[in-house]
Amino acid sequence: MSRAGEPLGPWWLERQLDPESPDFQVGRPRENVTHRDWVQLGTLNSSDRGVVDPRGLVTSGAGGWSLDWWVGADDRWHVPAREAGVRQRRIDGAPVVETAMRVPGGDAVHRCFAVQGSLGPILVVEVENRTTIPFAVAFAVMPYGPAGEGAVRSIVLDGTLVTVDGISTVLLPKLPSRIAGGCRGEAFATVLEGRASSASIARTVVCEDRQAELAVVYPLPHTAQLRLLLPLSTAGTEGTVAMPGDRAGPVPSAEHVTRGWTAQANRGPHFGIPEDRLRRAFDAARRDLLLLPAGEDVLTWPARPVPWTTTARVVVALDHLGFHAEAEQIVRALPDEQRMDGTIVSVDGSPASNGAALQALGLHWQLTRDAPLIDDLVGPVAKAAHWIEKRRTARRRALLTTARYADVLWNASGLRSITPALNAVGQPDLAEDLDRFADQLRSDVVRRLTADRARLGSAVPPASPDGPLDITATANLVAAWLGVWDGDDERRLAALAELTRQRWVVDELVLDDQGWGLQPQRTLELALAESHLGDPRASARVMALLARASPVETWPEVMHPRSGGGSRGHGQDPATVATFCTFVRSMFVRENTSGGLALCGLVPPAWLGQPWEVREVPTVHGSLGYAVRWHGDRPALLWELTPWDDGHDVLITAPGLDAAWSSTDLSGEALLAPVPAPDELHPGEGGTEASSSFA
Repeated sequence: MSRAGEPLGPWWLERQLDPESPDFQVGRPRENVTHRDWVQLGTLNSSDRGVVDPRGLVTSGAGGWSLDWWVGADDRWHVPAREAGVRQRRIDGAPVVETAMRVPGGDAVHRCFAVQGSLGPILVVEVENRTTIPFAVAFAVMPYGPAGEGAVRSIVLDGTLVTVDGISTVLLPKLPSRIAGGCRGEAFATVLEGRASSASIARTVVCEDRQAELAVVYPLPHTAQLRLLLPLSTAGTEGTVAMPGDRAGPVPSAEHVTRGWTAQANRGPHFGIPEDRLRRAFDAARRDLLLLPAGEDVLTWPARPVPWTTTARVVVALDHLGFHAEAEQIVRALPDEQRMDGTIVSVDGSPASNGAALQALGLHWQLTRDAPLIDDLVGPVAKAAHWIEKRRTARRRALLTTARYADVLWNASGLRSITPALNAVGQPDLAEDLDRFADQLRSDVVRRLTADRARLGSAVPPASPDGPLDITATANLVAAWLGVWDGDDERRLAALAELTRQRWVVDELVLDDQGWGLQPQRTLELALAESHLGDPRASARVMALLARASPVETWPEVMHPRSGGGSRGHGQDPATVATFCTFVRSMFVRENTSGGLALCGLVPPAWLGQPWEVREVPTVHGSLGYAVRWHGDRPALLWELTPWDDGHDVLITAPGLDAAWSSTDLSGEALLAPVPAPDELHPGEGGTEASSSFA
């Protein structure tokens, strides 16, 4: 891509303005609609977040400006947004992102991560010279971000402190050797043409068009690195944010931060995934999941409230991976989210919010047996449940008149999920009421589904009762995942198969409701439903999704069908992160609707002949650990379940390895039926890229 002489934009804008790019957009787009991809950065003890885009563009705060980087080598200036030789990776799955750009003599390497300083959370940006010769590096405050164009009126450089529109934003390591500033395109052109001036102690750039730029240039010798600090917290009035200078103390290295993230992730259960591609994606998702909650909120960048259905997915995933304290903080705040009439307030006004909240709270209790929490929330639970029943029987705005089937069934699932907790804390009458509400709601749904099936002549229910059969019917995937879709397994499989034949699934991925892009989160719900029903297509579907993940193991909310980048919504979607974590956990263990545990529920062909194990996985029946070892083509299963003190048998099965085997023993060892491995796989050859395929 060559756009020399034109004002620089972020990577997404460079592509959307390039007529030769498949992402070309007519006119000058102000919004990123082809490459909305980024990695969220932050610390666990702060609610402030920043992001880094696929070319190392770093954004903190609301996104009105970003910090870009350019490298001046022997031949020319190399600009990541316009270079082909740019690669990006995480370090050990952590939100520590390394962007490498090829320049003469080697690589210029950019790293970005967040740390907690004595004055608050800080983004650390560093560039390392991994070439055999010195080069120059420019850091530039630019009026754009990874989601769209921004606005900057003034930039002030005062010694080593950069202030943007009155807010202290960047601390430089030392006085720069040269500087350049101006309105849109001027700083960039000045640096590329070698006209940057010698730095003075102070420099002010003002642009009435709110397109101010400022670049600072440093020489960087061979093997050296340069580090800048950006505060993540910009709360308060203009000019009041203190910059973390020497008072912040030593700033940890990227390696130190990575080790910290590994320790945090290891608080949860161990999943020994015997396949590199899935393991890398899961390691990243588990760490990203931990960055989503901050107290009672689920965080995104840019900061905006998320629907309660997304919050519920995050709570469920946190509990599935053993991060119960984080999940509890979210569900404990339910009374603050509830109106007097019992409605759980959600940014999208979804009628599923009450059911989603009850479902998340109910599962949290089942996995933790936290009775004091349920005792504290009995009142809000009762109000939320009675709101569902009132909406079921209302003459106006009844659930089955105004809501989608998926929303209604989420309410039914929520009612059913919370009743064991109510019985456990001495609320049998309330539990009985909620069971009755759930039965009546499901009965109403079955009646309407039966009528719609006869009316449409299709196994796929429409999105809404009496509605047309169109692409919005894919919303029902959440109901299939929850296991509350009407009908037996054969009927559910037929409905899922019909859904994939309706041209609503492209290259194994589900389209969004508008049919304009691919939706990873809904794809995972389809794979969850298929895996629960023993459909082997789930493996191929998740492999297709993994192939479309970014190099740093993220997925946007909606993927552009041509570029594969984000086209709408979140550039790193919290619902997708949570659902992916839940999916991986379900591959190893899931709770059956019959009350048992299914181990090895989905075994990809690439796993056959390879050992794997899990340890300390929380389940509704207790803490589970098991291992799979191989004797030729026969898997040996060794398991141990440390149960809650319920005193009832738990039926343990392993449908992905031997559909005929089962046991009610709490621990044991069993040699299962032969499972012929694919010809290209051999026992003991696990985890190599050569064999990392689900197909």
